[in-house]
Amino acid sequence: MKKALLLIVIVLFVLFAVLVYQKSSDISPAKQEHTVVTTIYPIYFMTKEIAGEHVNVKRLIKPGSEIHSFSPTPANMVELDKADLLITLGKELEPWTGKLSAATHVEILSLGEGLDLVRNSEQSPEHHAEHKSEEGSGHQQHRAGIDPHVWLDIDNNRKIVGMISRRLSVLYPEYSTQFEENALKMQAKSKTVQKAYEQGLKQCAKHTILVAHDAFGYMERAYGFEAESIMGVFANSRPDAAKIAELTKMIKEKKLRYLFFDPMVSSKSASQLAHDMNLTLEPLYTLGNISLENEKKDENFLMLLYFNLKQLRKGLECR
Repeated sequence: MKKALLLIVIVLFVLFAVLVYQKSSDISPAKQEHTVVTTIYPIYFMTKEIAGEHVNVKRLIKPGSEIHSFSPTPANMVELDKADLLITLGKELEPWTGKLSAATHVEILSLGEGLDLVRNSEQSPEHHAEHKSEEGSGHQQHRAGIDPHVWLDIDNNRKIVGMISRRLSVLYPEYSTQFEENALKMQAKSKTVQKAYEQGLKQCAKHTILVAHDAFGYMERAYGFEAESIMGVFANSRPDAAKIAELTKMIKEKKLRYLFFDPMVSSKSASQLAHDMNLTLEPLYTLGNISLENEKKDENFLMLLYFNLKQLRKGLECR
């Protein structure tokens, strides 16, 4: 009897040890998971689409935050030190990332070096108007003469997807096949969006829209319209009186009916001009980030690109 009881105790102990081991095995991958950190929302979205369930993708700039004035916190630096990779647009387009390589040990993928960038000289003369900036010293992108909104160029997005997929495959070769498959799906979706824009903006009565934030240089280059802006390439720029007078004249001459604004950015200048000129305010996303409301509605980057197309068709009076 004693031997039987002892045997039962041993069996129970072994079963208990196995259960504990299994539970610890379930937990340990989360602690040792592959982690990649991104900066802006478009990079985050594309990286997640490529990585799937194999990589924990995080973002430094949270939903609802202003991207141009972002600066990493000490907590961000700790998070980066634990990550395998940081994906950014690079120092030219995100100047604040320049100090990260010296302050952390994280490996960095700078996407901007492989993209086709819009510089001020490539835009129409109207885009060269002077804008007063509330935080001019922080806007190194403007001094470099580069439009930082590269994610609004669908060809650039396909390049971004390719660069991310290749780097993830080097970091985590065991998942390279899945990364490649996911990247091809993402590029196919981007191609579909591009075709929709090409067809949707093919026959339009107008060739100019009025926007609050000068963020659409890449779309202007791709589809041949002009986006006259109240502000510069940075959302917190302010127009001067001469610029307002110039815009007022242009609105009357071109019989514009709408003023498009980014729902992420509060603009008193846009609201005031819309009121003064009897314009209808309409949303048009610049997509550097999305709001908490967008996220709650499961509205993603591609969905909002399609929404933007609908809005552009309205403003340009396309058939």
